[in-house]
Amino acid sequence: MIEAFSHAPDLPRGDPALLNKVAWRSRWEDRLKSVTYAKAALEHTGPDPSKHLKVARGYALVTLAWQAKWRGDFDASLAFSLEAETLLSEKDHPDARAHVYSILGVLHYSRNRLDLATCATDRGLKIAEPDKNTDAFVDLLLTRATILRYKGDRSRAGLSLGRARDIAEGAELARVEHNIARWMLSDDAFELGKKHSKTSLDLCERHANRVVLPYTYEVLGACHVDLHNFECAKAAFVKGLDLAISDKDFRAQCQIIQRYAALEYARGKLDRARDLNCYGAEIAAQIDYALWGREFALSLAQIYEDLGDLKSALSAHKRAWRFEKDRRT
Repeated sequence: MIEAFSHAPDLPRGDPALLNKVAWRSRWEDRLKSVTYAKAALEHTGPDPSKHLKVARGYALVTLAWQAKWRGDFDASLAFSLEAETLLSEKDHPDARAHVYSILGVLHYSRNRLDLATCATDRGLKIAEPDKNTDAFVDLLLTRATILRYKGDRSRAGLSLGRARDIAEGAELARVEHNIARWMLSDDAFELGKKHSKTSLDLCERHANRVVLPYTYEVLGACHVDLHNFECAKAAFVKGLDLAISDKDFRAQCQIIQRYAALEYARGKLDRARDLNCYGAEIAAQIDYALWGREFALSLAQIYEDLGDLKSALSAHKRAWRFEKDRRT
């Protein structure tokens, strides 16, 4: 398990319900503070909490699962999510459970289980109410849009994104615009992708959304690569990677490195592109990020072909095929 923020300050003391509120409200702006307060609430409840403290423990686990998902610690996120499910019922805590289902959706599609991801998000959307559980509902819509995009259903993915944009508020708006930019990028609409990325950056600053920032820089840089604005792309990747490394966000690091490798490939720097892809593939393997492992394998296959290393190209193609074969839709 990857231990993020291992040098966190001493845990604060106080009522676990209050600690949980601080942890959740600070989740976008201050990742360290969010994790620290959630861990404090968790420690206060103990491993065998009373009925009253079970709820507090459950909410702390939801925050920790959310943070672990974003930074790519998928094993920890799954463990936190599953324990939270045992402590928080759908009937009494639909908002928290809806967030858990969205988290599970991301974890499953990240590991090539689009079928399980669909089941999780569908369940979450059944219990979340747009008016009462707005953030959770938006979270689920964005997760569903990503799943649909990976399934090739772009039109329905677009509808989910549009609905999310209509009801999103605050920090969630930055995430919505980022997802729209990624959707545009996947459709080769690079100018529109760049536009929505810049809107996301503005919203990240306005609403103090640090979590989404490295991912937005990733998409912005990728759009610049395809538009042949190589220096702009490099600047975006450097900013995003600095943030991802500072926050120990291994998922963002993985994705930005793959895009950075694409930049070097576009520049004709094949050796550099190869090395970056190999490094990123190691990170993907470490966190079991099958979705991006396939991207690295495909990129390496092309690079090895261009370098004339047909044996390595064949091996990379085989790895990519295994990832594709293991995908469940």
